[in-house]
Amino acid sequence: MTRRITISLPDDVAAYVERTQGNTSGFIAGILRRKMRADSLRARWAQLGYVVTDEDVERTRARLAALPPISDEQHARNLEWLRQFDDEGTAAA
Repeated sequence: MTRRITISLPDDVAAYVERTQGNTSGFIAGILRRKMRADSLRARWAQLGYVVTDEDVERTRARLAALPPISDEQHARNLEWLRQFDDEGTAAA
């Protein structure tokens, strides 16, 4: 079942979605599903005593951004490994 809702996006964001995705609803649904899974994972970690804050995430992103880029081959191997955790069987690039 689906529900129709209306959202407003900044012009640059709307242009990006239209240019690269075609199916705006599917694109936004995919983003929200990823957010839902991340929130669920954070909640589960918290139950186990591991609290992950937004600051933790930003600090880790900054640390990762400072690393040298990986090869296309390594990227492909990483995506293959991540697929085991994806409900839909496909990892986002």
